[in-house]
Amino acid sequence: MRGPNAMVVSAESNVGDGVARLTASTPKRVFKHLVALVCSGMLLGAAVSARAATTSNVAYRKIDLDDAITGEAFPVALWYPTRAAPAPLFLTASLSACGFPAMLCRLIAFEMQVANDTPPADGKFGLILISHGAGGLAVNHRDLAMALASHGYVVAAPTHPRGKGQDISGVGVWVGRPRQMAQIIDAVLADTALGSHVQRNRIGVVGHSHGGFTALAVAGATPSPAAIVAHCRQHPDDRRFCSSGGRATRDAASKIGALPDVHDPRVRAIVLMAPNAAPFTDDALARVAVPVRMYGAERDDVTVVRYHTDRLAKALPPPTEYVVVKGAGHFSFVTSFPRGLKILAGEAAQDPDGFDRDAMHEMMNPEVVSFFDRTLPARDRH
Repeated sequence: MRGPNAMVVSAESNVGDGVARLTASTPKRVFKHLVALVCSGMLLGAAVSARAATTSNVAYRKIDLDDAITGEAFPVALWYPTRAAPAPLFLTASLSACGFPAMLCRLIAFEMQVANDTPPADGKFGLILISHGAGGLAVNHRDLAMALASHGYVVAAPTHPRGKGQDISGVGVWVGRPRQMAQIIDAVLADTALGSHVQRNRIGVVGHSHGGFTALAVAGATPSPAAIVAHCRQHPDDRRFCSSGGRATRDAASKIGALPDVHDPRVRAIVLMAPNAAPFTDDALARVAVPVRMYGAERDDVTVVRYHTDRLAKALPPPTEYVVVKGAGHFSFVTSFPRGLKILAGEAAQDPDGFDRDAMHEMMNPEVVSFFDRTLPARDRH
């Protein structure tokens, strides 16, 4: 049985038709909750349609910060509403501009229709941070970032500094990642162009995979390396997750003691995508006191649903919304790669047979926007 706080929905196989079904194990109380959400969703759909006519153009620029623990510089991509007209922008993995002709850049760089380094539109905006998975990039979730920015949010996505063990272990990751998020919030609020536009009571975080760990940590769940050791002892069949990072991760988890609290109370809502739940005890997860929307991938073999999202659905306090995407893999939440980079990206660019990543994103991105609209209401927006 799943926990009473979870809303469990599985998207049908073609994803794009938006059809959903309740699982047989869904409690009656959850069913009533879902009916209420569906009814409110009809109203939300009308509101989203009404907003579509007034969506903003999207601006983009980059800032650079220094990690508070290691001093290592890391880039942060910013998207935000603007009045300026968009044009194609081609970015490399380092967030520098592609210097080749557009025909070639379109194959080997990340393309966005944005206004490059232009002033923000008038008004007040929420702030959403996006944390990528281990070894990922700031542009991993650029389509979601642009969807949020076009609907009135400033969005900030770092390329996190790399830790040992494939960026999943050690103090530099377990403490460093959440503190980097706090640094980013500070930097955006202090930004001369954007700071005055950000509503400080409307801050959220999206995290994929180890970015899901990051989101949970800043939302109040203190990580524990011992919890990872206990998980892998209890679930030896979770072979792929427990071998990730190899010896570096195992050594770090066994040698590091208690970690400091990295909760940032400015974060008021989080979205998790195939999150890494192993570094948290149930008691730590019970301390998350913000609304959560969570996506699991049915065919995820990295953060297996039964050990990660299913567990979170039981352990997190309400309100928690839980969606299992039928047919999706662990990396299906990452925006599609340019054709020329798919070979280099390897598994991150691949989906289970028959799964349409782009169609899933077309359905999921508006859901995430609506979630933050509901949980971070713009009472004083003008």
